[in-house]
Amino acid sequence: AAAFAEDVLRLHLMPWQRWLLEHMLEVTDDGAFRFRTVLVQVARQNGKSTLAQILALWRMFCDRSPLVIGTAQNLDVAEEVWTGAVDMAESTAELSAEIAAVERTNGKKALRLTSGERYKVAAASRRGGRGLSGDLVLLDEIREHRTWDAWAAVTKTTMARPKPQVVALSNAGDSSSVVLNHLRALGKQTVEGAGDPS
Repeated sequence: AAAFAEDVLRLHLMPWQRWLLEHMLEVTDDGAFRFRTVLVQVARQNGKSTLAQILALWRMFCDRSPLVIGTAQNLDVAEEVWTGAVDMAESTAELSAEIAAVERTNGKKALRLTSGERYKVAAASRRGGRGLSGDLVLLDEIREHRTWDAWAAVTKTTMARPKPQVVALSNAGDSSSVVLNHLRALGKQTVEGAGDPS
């Protein structure tokens, strides 16, 4: 994924982005991702959206994941990340050759490749993503999730997929950021050797 970002997308990765791509995409002996859930917490304006775009495109073009779902608490934020990924793909000759269609209608944005892979945008709500089977789910601005409704809806889309990954991205939250705070606590437990290693 790091090589794809640099050699194909012509992006210069920040050290934290390279480190994260190398570790979040580790695989087990059976080919599944070592980490089924990943929490990325980084300050504003430090490349979080770019990382999400790289990951979405790599999963589609290289890993051949059938469906990437992008969400955010506000749909326009998810659509902004999606638009950046589409712009990257369209401006890269070897990627643009594989684009079958780009649906730009508000609320229905989707990128589809000739081989069938799709990147769709869904609202972060209790109905967001329902009826879909996501291979990669990107939840941006997880700090804004005050309830578990959106998380419960969209993360369930990965249950029947062979190589699923849920990636929650955010900057620092506050005491009302219930999902972020819970995931952060689980991550700390894992680092300390007491949590779920997935």
